[in-house]
Amino acid sequence: MKITDIFLSVTARDFDAQTAWWSTLIGRDPDRNPVPSCQEWDLAPSVRFQVLDSPSNGPTNISLRVENLMGEIGRLREADIEVPDPQKVEGFKTLHWSAFTDPEGNKVNLLEGG
Repeated sequence: MKITDIFLSVTARDFDAQTAWWSTLIGRDPDRNPVPSCQEWDLAPSVRFQVLDSPSNGPTNISLRVENLMGEIGRLREADIEVPDPQKVEGFKTLHWSAFTDPEGNKVNLLEGG
């Protein structure tokens, strides 16, 4: 299997609120609205993130590796998003993470290191 693109999606009961929350987390508005029930961001080459207006689906777990974990935590806290202090991940030399949820219970992990 050759993978050329990766799509990560979270579902929303409140599509507008979920889109606004993720816009704050990512730090910018969506790159496109391919269909009325989807907002989409380009996160990295061949990696797209989507908020889907699909109230019947369950929560999602998303991990995002960032270059400056403490900087991102500070930025999110300034935007009134509750983010815990990072923890070292056992079994890795330099991997740290901070785990929290979006307003609809989807788990978000911010990672730095390896």
